[in-house]
Amino acid sequence: MKIILQWTLALILFLGYGTSTAWSQAVTYDYTGGVQTYTVPAGVFSIQIEAWGAQGGTGTYAGITPDPGLGGYAVGSLDVTPGEVLNIYVGGAGASTGLGGYNGGGQAGTDYGASGGGASDVRTSPYTLSDREIVGAGGGGAAFGSTPSDGGHGGALVGLAGDNGDSFVGGGGGTQVAGGAAGCCYGAAIAGTFGAGGGPGDYHNAGGGGGWYGGGSGAGQAGAGGGSSYITGLVDGSTTAGLRSGSGQIIITILCTPLTVTVSDETICFGESLTLDATSVSGATIIWSDGIENGVPFTPDGFGFITYTAVSSDGDDCAATIEILVLPPPNVIAHVDEALICEGMEIVLYGTGATSYEWDVVGVVDDEPFSPPLGLSTYIVTGTTGLGCVNSDTITLEVFPAPAVSGTVDDSSICLGESITLTGDGADVFEWTPAPIIDGEPFTPTEVGSYAFTVIGMNEFGCEGTDEVTVDVNEALVISYITTGEEIGGDGAIDITVTGGTPPYSFDWDNDGTGDFDDTEDLTGISGGDYTVVVNCSEGCYVNETITVNSQLGIDGDQGINISVYPNPTSNKVTIQLEGPFVYSLLDLNGHVLAQSNAFNTTTLDLCQFATGIYFVILQTTKGSQTVKLVKQ
Repeated sequence: MKIILQWTLALILFLGYGTSTAWSQAVTYDYTGGVQTYTVPAGVFSIQIEAWGAQGGTGTYAGITPDPGLGGYAVGSLDVTPGEVLNIYVGGAGASTGLGGYNGGGQAGTDYGASGGGASDVRTSPYTLSDREIVGAGGGGAAFGSTPSDGGHGGALVGLAGDNGDSFVGGGGGTQVAGGAAGCCYGAAIAGTFGAGGGPGDYHNAGGGGGWYGGGSGAGQAGAGGGSSYITGLVDGSTTAGLRSGSGQIIITILCTPLTVTVSDETICFGESLTLDATSVSGATIIWSDGIENGVPFTPDGFGFITYTAVSSDGDDCAATIEILVLPPPNVIAHVDEALICEGMEIVLYGTGATSYEWDVVGVVDDEPFSPPLGLSTYIVTGTTGLGCVNSDTITLEVFPAPAVSGTVDDSSICLGESITLTGDGADVFEWTPAPIIDGEPFTPTEVGSYAFTVIGMNEFGCEGTDEVTVDVNEALVISYITTGEEIGGDGAIDITVTGGTPPYSFDWDNDGTGDFDDTEDLTGISGGDYTVVVNCSEGCYVNETITVNSQLGIDGDQGINISVYPNPTSNKVTIQLEGPFVYSLLDLNGHVLAQSNAFNTTTLDLCQFATGIYFVILQTTKGSQTVKLVKQ
């Protein structure tokens, strides 16, 4: 914290963890060529001002250098107000030619005439020439021609005239009411004006010195007059002519004794304590503003730059003003990265508004994941800025229970084409993947394989749980068969082949009753007719098939079919006779179709290309089908 003891012009003392002691109360302003300022310190109501004007210019001719006019001096005490700003103008010295010195010096004429020196003055608001409180006058410029002449000194209340030269008259000095008269009688010399010396005039003319009123310019080889000083309104004021060489100067001195001030800290954070302690050289009593007790710790009730003022019971002591910066507390805010928190979730707590953060629960680290417990929990974060200021915030979390979701299937091993029903439990709403599966509704897989179905269940709080169900989908059961027709009575047979599913298989033929599944795979020694078989596999898949066994006995019986297949056995060709249209198929013992065609009444089947053995002819008409065993020799 910067603590400003405004006891001298532009003097800022930084106090931190230490003690302020007395320092020089005088501030010096030298020539800069521009306006300077002075701010009256707090507790200061009177200052002493010393103002020296600048000397005029000069030059050398024929080995002779005349003396320029020296700057005048003014001094006095000025009543001021703490915080008041004064403008400072320090005069610049005149030159051997050209423009006059800064702040009112008169400009020189062409050749052999130097310019006047500028005045030094202090102005109060609104800082015009009429607002000058004190003026130290500038000296007149010297002439250096065939008969060189000195410039007039900047005056006391009246400036001195410039020296006459030969038959020429020097410029007059400025007064309290008018500028110095113009010199005579060569060319057009110029009289001084309010605040400025006369110039530039003509050939050989020197410029007058600046002042309350400026000096007049000289004529020919005559010097210019000095300006007048000014002290009206000052206490114990006085002026002296012709004291300053070179550029001017102003010195301001505070007319009181500074206090020694100790402050416990430069910068504090809001809520921290502060101690202010001031002492007087005379041991006088110190009273601080805002009711603060000297040397007793207190806590400021605001933040930002706060000014405190100490005054002494000794009237000769300066008041002391200090400015403390109380840093505001950081705007710390606690955050959580999830809007809905369910049991078992990892969340992140983090703070904003500071530089570093500490949480009050063991295991919770800012901006790192952790799992909070079920139910309501309160967390406090403390944030610290880079300057060490702290603040905190509180956040309350509610962790909702997660559902214990389980999934079931009504059959975990099925055959292709069968349906299953998947059902979720333990939550309110269920969603199964892969789609499109609806909870509790039958679903038919389209491919063989092992499937993993995942169910996501959501409870009333919006929390989710999952489970997985595995279903094996086996190949569908398929029955293929070969029949042997009945020829001589009770000599028919059915030979079936089962594929798909998962062996072993069980069989149930309807010729001995149903539902016992204790039958053999194939049937032999059977009569012609229809036989139905049901096949189960070990995984519970089943398939049924109705198979017809033809009979040569009573072939035209109830069916009204009259069939002749001859010769049988045969070595080559066989004739098939059957009234009306029919379809015939030639099969080998493995059930492979070797030939197939349509015929009407009669057709011939050539077996020359086939090997000797047993074959089957299946005949299909509009009245039914018949299988005939055929032997090739």
